Amino acid sequence: MNSLLKTCSAIAAASALLVACGGGNSDDPTPSSEPGVLTVGNATLPGLNGVYGNGALNLTEVDKKNPVGSVPELCTFRFDGANKVGSSETAFGDVRYRPDATGLHQIFVTFAGKEYSNGDPVDTSVARDSNQVRLTSKTLTATDASGNTLQVSGVIPMRPNRPFGC
Repeated sequence: MNSLLKTCSAIAAASALLVACGGGNSDDPTPSSEPGVLTVGNATLPGLNGVYGNGALNLTEVDKKNPVGSVPELCTFRFDGANKVGSSETAFGDVRYRPDATGLHQIFVTFAGKEYSNGDPVDTSVARDSNQVRLTSKTLTATDASGNTLQVSGVIPMRPNRPFGC
């Protein structure tokens, strides 16, 4: 009975520690010291135009994923905390690129609650040496089939401890 009590106590303590430390879940972006900024222009919804990112962005670790099916092996990470300057709006996103590629495979960014995406590497670069993804007047289209578009320029930082090729 005593060993059962000790085992249960150890499990409870480990569970409490995991909850207190975030459970080891790397799916949620955490604060970084890396600055990032996105500038939106030419938006079909003009209220989205502006500068997002007035400090360091929150980032997840870069993960290498090899999904089943026709999707290629991808390096992926997420960011949030890109607050619009002079507004309460914010932007967050999901960045995907192929190992050793120089451009993005796909990007999803949500501005003011509306998701935009593009799956073309044009106007993007993955700058591993400076731990950044760069966008240059990248046109993103709303994923809700509304036809809304916007152009994004800027820098999204990446954490430096990435898997090989990422």
